[in-house]
Amino acid sequence: MSSLSPSPTSTAAPEQSTPPQGALDSAGAGITGGYTGDSLDLKIIIAFLIGLSLYNALELLLLVFVTFNKYKGVYFWSLIIAGFGVIPYALGFLVKFFQLLDPSENVGYIAVFLLTVGWYMMVSGQSVVLWSRLHLLTNSRRVLRWTLYMIIIDGILLHSITTVLTFGSNSNSLSKRTLSHFVRGYNIMEKIQMVGFCLQELVLSVIYIKETVRLLKLSESVKGEFTTEEGAQVKTSHVRKTMYQLLAINAVIIAMDGALLGVEFANLYIIETTLKGVVYSVKLKLEFAVLGKLVQFVRTQASSGEHGTHREQANATGLTLEKSNSRSSTSRKNPSANGNSSATGGCARVGSQQTFPDFVDPTRVSYDATHAEPMIEKKGDESDGLGEDRAWDADRERWRRRSTKVNRNSWIDEEMDRHNIG
Repeated sequence: MSSLSPSPTSTAAPEQSTPPQGALDSAGAGITGGYTGDSLDLKIIIAFLIGLSLYNALELLLLVFVTFNKYKGVYFWSLIIAGFGVIPYALGFLVKFFQLLDPSENVGYIAVFLLTVGWYMMVSGQSVVLWSRLHLLTNSRRVLRWTLYMIIIDGILLHSITTVLTFGSNSNSLSKRTLSHFVRGYNIMEKIQMVGFCLQELVLSVIYIKETVRLLKLSESVKGEFTTEEGAQVKTSHVRKTMYQLLAINAVIIAMDGALLGVEFANLYIIETTLKGVVYSVKLKLEFAVLGKLVQFVRTQASSGEHGTHREQANATGLTLEKSNSRSSTSRKNPSANGNSSATGGCARVGSQQTFPDFVDPTRVSYDATHAEPMIEKKGDESDGLGEDRAWDADRERWRRRSTKVNRNSWIDEEMDRHNIG
């Protein structure tokens, strides 16, 4: 009787050989198939992280479509693609870990396909979001070109190799030995691609931080207010606040990537994959909140503060438009005034309306700008009028050059040119 009863040592051996999937330590499992443990805590964590990822992605997409007036541009589409990529990524792991589809059948590949496609869009798309606004802080073509090359090369190499190992690790037609080779290769490649993409985002974040610090130093020379492209008056303190926010979100991005990398090297596969969706959705929301403000603050129609009349120059476009509108209304109300003006070489003519660039004050134009005036020699008592015309021409030329420079670059770019930056 005693020989038939199992000894304590013989029963303990098989229990230790099986993986403890009923505990949180079993979060390292799940590469092949789904989660087969019975830990309620881990199941709640999986469901919570996947649900949070889906909520953040849907909220981001709604905010993007409501905020943007025109649905075009690299920034818009990269936000849409990266935000939408979180949805199939999260749904794929939801189906995979809870085994909503049988992983032993071909239908189980649907989950692998969803999470792989979503991973492409989410990871590389988030880097493109950062790259699409990089030109607002630096005008170096070399930096913009090589960072784009980096994103493309990393995407091709890291995505392709990891995809092959992902499908191989979840194959239902391979032998156990071949499957174990795929799983071992996936474990190694997963860490390599995580490091690669974290370094890629680190490079982009460091460029943002470096350029933001430099622009903060340049903005100290500008006092008071300036006018944005939308015509709003913005204080330089608000610009610096936005720059500090930009520094903060890039520091947060680096910290979240470091935390995600730590979870990966702790071999907590289930936690790492579900947490990744939350991390990337949060990063996208932070970038959307701050990067959109750069368009308002960096591209201004104000010239550099060194001229001493920064605020007056920033409002020049608005004043010109107001004078032009008032001139047009006066012309409509008093047609005879137009006739007199034409007879004396004025800027308005009956039956036609002249348009002027932003830098021209229509009230000071005393000739028909659409046709060349005949060369008339002024003599004697006309010398004062000739001097006034020359002064006005010089003033107009100065505003033309200044407006051309402003239209091409902002006051920040003007400072860059002065310091030979970029």
